[in-house]
Amino acid sequence: MIIIKAGGSAITKKSEDFTPNMEVISNLAQEIKEAGRVSILVHGAGSYGHPIAKKYSLGKGYFDDYQLKGFSETRASVSELDSIVLKSLMKNGLTPVKIGTFSNFITSNGRIVEFHKEPLLRAIELGLLPVFTGDLVFDRTRVFSILSGDQIVSYLSRLLKPSRVVFGTDVDGIYTGDPKKENVKLIDTVTEENIKEVFKFAKDTGDASGGMEGKLSEILPIFDMGIEIDVINLTKKGNLAETLRGNVKGTVIKKKNISK
Repeated sequence: MIIIKAGGSAITKKSEDFTPNMEVISNLAQEIKEAGRVSILVHGAGSYGHPIAKKYSLGKGYFDDYQLKGFSETRASVSELDSIVLKSLMKNGLTPVKIGTFSNFITSNGRIVEFHKEPLLRAIELGLLPVFTGDLVFDRTRVFSILSGDQIVSYLSRLLKPSRVVFGTDVDGIYTGDPKKENVKLIDTVTEENIKEVFKFAKDTGDASGGMEGKLSEILPIFDMGIEIDVINLTKKGNLAETLRGNVKGTVIKKKNISK
Protein backbone atom coordinates (compact mmCIF):
# COMPACT_ATOMS: atom_id res chain seq x y z
CA MET A 1 0.00 0.00 0.00
CA ILE A 2 1.19 3.50 -0.90
CA ILE A 3 -0.31 6.76 0.33
CA ILE A 4 0.18 9.86 -1.81
CA LYS A 5 -0.31 13.41 -0.54
CA ALA A 6 -0.79 15.94 -3.34
CA GLY A 7 -0.08 19.33 -1.82
CA GLY A 8 -2.48 22.19 -2.38
CA SER A 9 0.46 24.36 -3.45
CA ALA A 10 1.04 21.96 -6.36
CA ILE A 11 -2.49 21.21 -7.56
CA THR A 12 -3.78 24.80 -7.33
CA LYS A 13 -2.36 28.15 -8.39
CA LYS A 14 -1.39 30.00 -5.23
CA SER A 15 -1.43 33.40 -6.93
CA GLU A 16 -4.98 32.93 -8.25
CA ASP A 17 -7.77 32.20 -5.76
CA PHE A 18 -9.99 29.21 -6.58
CA THR A 19 -7.89 28.18 -9.59
CA PRO A 20 -6.78 24.59 -10.17
CA ASN A 21 -3.48 23.70 -11.78
CA MET A 22 -5.05 21.40 -14.34
CA GLU A 23 -1.73 20.32 -15.85
CA VAL A 24 -0.47 19.04 -12.49
CA ILE A 25 -3.82 17.40 -11.64
CA SER A 26 -3.91 15.66 -15.03
CA ASN A 27 -0.30 14.45 -14.70
CA LEU A 28 -1.06 13.23 -11.17
CA ALA A 29 -3.96 11.13 -12.41
CA GLN A 30 -1.98 9.71 -15.35
CA GLU A 31 1.00 8.75 -13.20
CA ILE A 32 -1.17 7.12 -10.53
CA LYS A 33 -2.84 5.10 -13.28
CA GLU A 34 0.52 4.07 -14.73
CA ALA A 35 1.84 3.00 -11.32
CA GLY A 36 -1.16 0.84 -10.51
CA ARG A 37 0.00 0.51 -6.90
CA VAL A 38 -1.45 3.52 -5.08
CA SER A 39 -4.01 2.70 -2.40
CA ILE A 40 -4.95 6.13 -1.02
CA LEU A 41 -4.76 9.71 -2.31
CA VAL A 42 -4.92 12.73 0.01
CA HIS A 43 -4.86 16.23 -1.43
CA GLY A 44 -4.63 19.71 0.00
CA ALA A 45 -7.04 22.61 -0.49
CA GLY A 46 -4.55 25.23 -1.67
CA SER A 47 -6.12 28.36 -3.13
CA TYR A 48 -9.58 26.83 -2.73
CA GLY A 49 -9.36 26.77 1.05
CA HIS A 50 -6.76 29.15 2.42
CA PRO A 51 -8.13 32.52 1.20
CA ILE A 52 -11.53 32.02 2.86
CA ALA A 53 -10.04 30.43 5.96
CA LYS A 54 -7.75 33.44 6.36
CA LYS A 55 -10.54 35.98 5.75
CA TYR A 56 -12.72 34.47 8.47
CA SER A 57 -9.89 33.39 10.83
CA LEU A 58 -11.17 29.82 10.74
CA GLY A 59 -7.82 28.45 11.91
CA LYS A 60 -8.50 29.95 15.35
CA GLY A 61 -11.68 27.93 15.82
CA TYR A 62 -15.12 29.38 16.47
CA PHE A 63 -15.36 32.71 18.28
CA ASP A 64 -18.05 34.67 16.40
CA ASP A 65 -21.14 33.95 14.31
CA TYR A 66 -19.73 35.86 11.33
CA GLN A 67 -17.36 32.91 10.82
CA LEU A 68 -20.23 30.58 9.97
CA LYS A 69 -20.51 32.12 6.50
CA GLY A 70 -16.82 31.40 5.99
CA PHE A 71 -17.27 27.87 7.30
CA SER A 72 -19.98 27.22 4.71
CA GLU A 73 -18.05 28.89 1.89
CA THR A 74 -14.86 26.98 2.65
CA ARG A 75 -16.59 23.62 2.68
CA ALA A 76 -18.27 24.37 -0.66
CA SER A 77 -15.00 25.58 -2.21
CA VAL A 78 -13.01 22.55 -1.04
CA SER A 79 -15.72 20.27 -2.42
CA GLU A 80 -15.37 22.02 -5.78
CA LEU A 81 -11.64 21.24 -5.93
CA ASP A 82 -12.29 17.69 -4.78
CA SER A 83 -14.72 17.23 -7.66
CA ILE A 84 -12.11 18.44 -10.16
CA VAL A 85 -9.56 15.95 -8.84
CA LEU A 86 -12.06 13.06 -8.84
CA LYS A 87 -13.13 13.78 -12.43
CA SER A 88 -9.52 13.82 -13.59
CA LEU A 89 -8.85 10.48 -11.90
CA MET A 90 -11.94 8.95 -13.52
CA LYS A 91 -10.99 10.38 -16.92
CA ASN A 92 -7.76 8.40 -16.64
CA GLY A 93 -9.53 5.10 -16.01
CA LEU A 94 -9.29 5.03 -12.22
CA THR A 95 -12.14 4.32 -9.81
CA PRO A 96 -11.79 6.96 -7.08
CA VAL A 97 -14.26 7.39 -4.24
CA LYS A 98 -14.42 10.40 -1.95
CA ILE A 99 -14.08 9.57 1.74
CA GLY A 100 -15.49 12.67 3.39
CA THR A 101 -13.07 14.37 5.77
CA PHE A 102 -15.82 16.52 7.31
CA SER A 103 -18.17 13.61 7.93
CA ASN A 104 -15.64 11.01 9.11
CA PHE A 105 -13.17 12.89 11.33
CA ILE A 106 -13.57 14.67 14.68
CA THR A 107 -10.75 16.63 16.28
CA SER A 108 -10.00 18.11 19.69
CA ASN A 109 -7.67 21.12 19.82
CA GLY A 110 -6.97 20.49 16.16
CA ARG A 111 -5.84 16.86 16.52
CA ILE A 112 -7.76 13.83 15.32
CA VAL A 113 -9.54 11.97 18.13
CA GLU A 114 -12.16 10.05 16.17
CA PHE A 115 -12.32 8.52 12.70
CA HIS A 116 -15.11 6.45 11.20
CA LYS A 117 -12.92 3.98 9.34
CA GLU A 118 -15.43 1.52 7.89
CA PRO A 119 -16.05 3.42 4.59
CA LEU A 120 -12.28 3.54 3.98
CA LEU A 121 -11.72 -0.13 4.76
CA ARG A 122 -14.62 -1.21 2.53
CA ALA A 123 -13.33 0.97 -0.33
CA ILE A 124 -9.86 -0.59 -0.05
CA GLU A 125 -11.36 -4.07 0.06
CA LEU A 126 -13.23 -3.38 -3.20
CA GLY A 127 -10.10 -2.08 -4.92
CA LEU A 128 -11.36 1.50 -5.18
CA LEU A 129 -9.05 4.52 -4.80
CA PRO A 130 -10.05 6.35 -1.60
CA VAL A 131 -9.58 10.12 -1.86
CA PHE A 132 -9.35 12.47 1.13
CA THR A 133 -8.86 16.22 1.25
CA GLY A 134 -7.81 18.72 3.89
CA ASP A 135 -11.00 20.35 5.15
CA LEU A 136 -12.86 21.90 8.06
CA VAL A 137 -14.14 19.47 10.69
CA PHE A 138 -16.01 19.73 13.96
CA ASP A 139 -13.76 20.04 17.00
CA ARG A 140 -14.72 19.11 20.57
CA THR A 141 -12.72 22.00 22.01
CA ARG A 142 -12.72 24.72 19.34
CA VAL A 143 -16.17 23.92 17.84
CA PHE A 144 -14.47 23.55 14.45
CA SER A 145 -10.90 23.38 13.18
CA ILE A 146 -8.91 22.98 9.99
CA LEU A 147 -7.74 19.41 9.47
CA SER A 148 -4.74 19.36 7.14
CA GLY A 149 -4.10 16.69 4.58
CA ASP A 150 -0.69 16.14 6.19
CA GLN A 151 -2.28 15.20 9.52
CA ILE A 152 -4.68 12.87 7.70
CA VAL A 153 -1.72 11.13 6.04
CA SER A 154 0.06 10.74 9.38
CA TYR A 155 -3.08 9.32 11.02
CA LEU A 156 -3.79 6.90 8.15
CA SER A 157 -0.17 5.74 8.20
CA ARG A 158 -0.51 4.73 11.84
CA LEU A 159 -3.79 2.98 11.06
CA LEU A 160 -2.82 1.13 7.87
CA LYS A 161 1.02 0.84 7.95
CA PRO A 162 1.64 1.55 4.23
CA SER A 163 4.89 0.49 2.61
CA ARG A 164 5.61 4.06 1.48
CA VAL A 165 4.24 7.58 1.77
CA VAL A 166 4.86 10.18 -0.94
CA PHE A 167 4.45 13.91 -0.28
CA GLY A 168 4.09 15.90 -3.51
CA THR A 169 4.90 19.61 -3.10
CA ASP A 170 5.84 22.56 -5.33
CA VAL A 171 9.56 22.33 -4.49
CA ASP A 172 12.12 19.59 -5.14
CA GLY A 173 12.24 18.20 -1.60
CA ILE A 174 13.59 19.28 1.79
CA TYR A 175 16.28 21.93 1.88
CA THR A 176 18.78 23.39 4.34
CA GLY A 177 16.66 26.55 4.33
CA ASP A 178 13.97 28.32 2.34
CA PRO A 179 14.23 27.04 -1.27
CA LYS A 180 12.78 30.31 -2.53
CA LYS A 181 16.03 31.96 -1.44
CA GLU A 182 19.64 31.49 -2.51
CA ASN A 183 22.42 29.45 -0.89
CA VAL A 184 20.36 26.48 0.24
CA LYS A 185 20.95 22.86 -0.64
CA LEU A 186 18.59 19.99 -1.32
CA ILE A 187 18.85 17.23 1.28
CA ASP A 188 18.80 13.94 -0.65
CA THR A 189 18.43 11.62 2.33
CA VAL A 190 17.15 12.03 5.88
CA THR A 191 17.95 9.32 8.46
CA GLU A 192 18.28 9.02 12.24
CA GLU A 193 21.64 10.77 11.94
CA ASN A 194 20.41 14.07 10.51
CA ILE A 195 16.65 14.27 11.14
CA LYS A 196 17.09 16.55 14.18
CA GLU A 197 19.24 18.88 12.11
CA VAL A 198 16.59 18.93 9.37
CA PHE A 199 13.94 19.91 11.93
CA LYS A 200 16.24 22.69 13.11
CA PHE A 201 16.49 24.04 9.56
CA ALA A 202 12.70 24.10 9.36
CA LYS A 203 12.27 25.91 12.66
CA ASP A 204 15.03 28.44 11.93
CA THR A 205 13.58 29.42 8.55
CA GLY A 206 9.92 28.97 9.42
CA ASP A 207 9.46 27.65 5.87
CA ALA A 208 12.18 25.18 5.01
CA SER A 209 10.41 23.74 2.00
CA GLY A 210 7.24 25.52 1.03
CA GLY A 211 5.68 25.13 4.47
CA MET A 212 7.79 22.14 5.45
CA GLU A 213 7.96 22.81 9.19
CA GLY A 214 4.37 21.69 9.79
CA LYS A 215 4.78 18.85 7.30
CA LEU A 216 7.84 17.54 9.13
CA SER A 217 5.93 17.38 12.41
CA GLU A 218 3.47 15.01 10.72
CA ILE A 219 6.24 13.08 8.95
CA LEU A 220 8.13 12.27 12.16
CA PRO A 221 5.59 9.71 13.50
CA ILE A 222 5.61 7.98 10.10
CA PHE A 223 9.42 7.91 10.15
CA ASP A 224 9.38 6.42 13.67
CA MET A 225 7.30 3.48 12.34
CA GLY A 226 10.05 2.67 9.83
CA ILE A 227 7.96 3.67 6.82
CA GLU A 228 9.79 5.32 3.91
CA ILE A 229 8.66 8.87 3.13
CA ASP A 230 9.50 10.54 -0.18
CA VAL A 231 9.18 14.32 -0.63
CA ILE A 232 9.08 15.32 -4.31
CA ASN A 233 8.13 18.13 -6.65
CA LEU A 234 4.73 17.21 -8.03
CA THR A 235 4.73 20.08 -10.51
CA LYS A 236 7.44 18.37 -12.56
CA LYS A 237 5.94 15.82 -14.93
CA GLY A 238 7.24 12.30 -14.44
CA ASN A 239 8.57 12.84 -10.91
CA LEU A 240 5.77 10.86 -9.28
CA ALA A 241 5.99 8.02 -11.79
CA GLU A 242 9.75 7.73 -11.27
CA THR A 243 9.37 7.85 -7.51
CA LEU A 244 6.74 5.11 -7.52
CA ARG A 245 9.16 2.99 -9.57
CA GLY A 246 11.77 3.43 -6.83
CA ASN A 247 13.82 6.18 -8.49
CA VAL A 248 13.02 8.98 -6.05
CA LYS A 249 13.31 12.48 -7.49
CA GLY A 250 13.58 14.44 -4.26
CA THR A 251 14.25 13.70 -0.59
CA VAL A 252 14.07 10.19 0.87
CA ILE A 253 13.30 9.97 4.60
CA LYS A 254 13.82 6.54 6.11
CA LYS A 255 15.59 4.64 8.84
CA LYS A 256 18.84 3.10 7.69
CA ASN A 257 17.74 -0.45 8.42
CA ILE A 258 14.65 -0.11 6.22
CA SER A 259 15.19 -0.99 2.58
CA LYS A 260 13.18 0.47 -0.30
